[in-house]
Amino acid sequence: MNTEEEEKKLQKTKTRKLNMKIFPIYSMFGTDFVFYYAIQVLFLHQVKNISEANIVLATSIYAFASILVQIPALIIVDKIGKKNSLIIGNTLNVICMAIILFCPNFIVYLIEECLSSVAFALKSITEPTILSNSIPECSRKGEIFSNINSKGYSRFCYLSAFSAIVAGILYDINPYIPIVTSLSCSVIALLISRNFNEIKNENVKEKSIDNYIYDLKKGFSFILHSKRLSALLLMVGFLWGLTSLFITYKTSLLNDLAVSATLIGIFDAIYQIFVGISSRYATTLNGKLKNKTLTVIAFGHTIGFILCGIVAILNIPFILKLILISVLYLEIGSCKGLSQILKKQYMNNFAKEEVFTKIYTTESIISNLLKMIVGLIGSAILNSFNIKYSMIITGVIFSLISFVLYKYMKPRFGLKPNEYPKEDLEIT
Repeated sequence: MNTEEEEKKLQKTKTRKLNMKIFPIYSMFGTDFVFYYAIQVLFLHQVKNISEANIVLATSIYAFASILVQIPALIIVDKIGKKNSLIIGNTLNVICMAIILFCPNFIVYLIEECLSSVAFALKSITEPTILSNSIPECSRKGEIFSNINSKGYSRFCYLSAFSAIVAGILYDINPYIPIVTSLSCSVIALLISRNFNEIKNENVKEKSIDNYIYDLKKGFSFILHSKRLSALLLMVGFLWGLTSLFITYKTSLLNDLAVSATLIGIFDAIYQIFVGISSRYATTLNGKLKNKTLTVIAFGHTIGFILCGIVAILNIPFILKLILISVLYLEIGSCKGLSQILKKQYMNNFAKEEVFTKIYTTESIISNLLKMIVGLIGSAILNSFNIKYSMIITGVIFSLISFVLYKYMKPRFGLKPNEYPKEDLEIT
């Protein structure tokens, strides 16, 4: 009996080590699409004849679909397990990229975006859980998780920056080559995901769907009663919407200026690098600006929008125009890197783990809702004006919204722990 138990324990240890070993490799290819986003707008607009306004609109549809699939995705994971759910998510990603390759019109592209929302909902639930369950319970579990996770994400960032440059070059040769390359990377991620082993955390009781719905209700209830959290989530969701809108706008502006796909790819690679570099200084900046940090980041986005539009309109030498726009792009990219880190930091300030668990799904829904609203505004403006004026108009509108959010946040956020009312710290 002891021998059998030892063999089972040894086998479980090997299984855990295998999962931890392949996770960074999987993350490199499976975190998100590579060889795609740098030329996404160019391919959909120039090759598939989808308007840039409709591309922005599609991001809003994606956000709305992400809201709808939150609970169904949890049900799927609960019923078929994490490994099988991850395989389904990566299979859907392969299908999505194949649809983009053969996409005949905007309606089919919207179907792809809805499928993509299901894929990433499944992946966002299963990926961190598979890694967490593969790490034995110990005092350094959190540190080990962060090290493995960051190792995989850093590899993805390097590949993403490299792929942006290569995708631009390949697009100028043949616009379909980057899409086929991206499809191939999605297939690699799918094949790697099949090698994970399902490991149940014996110390954690599996949740039923009723538990998730209950947590969702309690999360919304907590947000309604917590002025601190409502202020934070409004600003965080708004910033995510700005970041998502800029992804389309930045390529549209360069395309309008007749910049080649190769140069656009280089722009995107440098932008991605600055996102990573700026994230390292988030804590330092927050220490200096305190409760004004998120507001400064928001204005960094919106004023960047305005200045990009103005520079594009100015009658100045083309090289100077590109240099100024590239500097503004890097400034906006830095704002993105800062906001991604500070979001997690602020959310973790809700010290009690049970509080964080209850508001996590709620935060995702609220952020997707605000991303959808920002996308709808951006799409409507881009449908009525060219990209240069669209950047100025959206910049002005979102600057006003940033100011309103700042006034709302000022008496509610960034206080000392003993200055918050009890309902801001506890879920009853």
